[in-house]
Amino acid sequence: MATVLIVTGSARPNSANHNVVAATKAQLEVKGADVVVADLATIGMPFYDAPVPPSSPDFVPEHESVKQWTQLVAGADGVVFVTPEYNHNMSAIQKNAIDWIGKEWEGKHVALVGYGWTSGAHQAHAAARESLAANLKAEVLDTATNLFFMKDLQPDGTPIDDAAVAAKIGETLDELLAKLA
Repeated sequence: MATVLIVTGSARPNSANHNVVAATKAQLEVKGADVVVADLATIGMPFYDAPVPPSSPDFVPEHESVKQWTQLVAGADGVVFVTPEYNHNMSAIQKNAIDWIGKEWEGKHVALVGYGWTSGAHQAHAAARESLAANLKAEVLDTATNLFFMKDLQPDGTPIDDAAVAAKIGETLDELLAKLA
């Protein structure tokens, strides 16, 4: 059974992210994955402040929260980022989390499930792909889920059409699980 880490994308208490994470988690469990959710707001990493980059052989995380985050990523077979789109980009909390880790991303299979008003997180996914695949050598999947408010989701993240949203998320998760098999 594959272990999949779902990474939250918002620190807002009333974020749509909570409902999209729950839907993603439920689908992964039905598909037989062992699921761990990394709630970035709860983990509470500081903004990146290390004296050397994580790609340096001298890098050693000092913050307990960063150590916890690093272990979560290292222990997962695959990772799903549930990305809100903020100003045509991924959320700062997710970008900060990505920046804290170096070698643990290399070769890691990463799926992107996102939502937004105008592009359904397409632009946020482009930024995530650039950070993760081009720079950190993660294996970011081709299939990404782009959910639109008022078409796919209510503003609180609940699906407008459960089956349609499940099908969109399912395509991304099926590709991830096939890579992990």
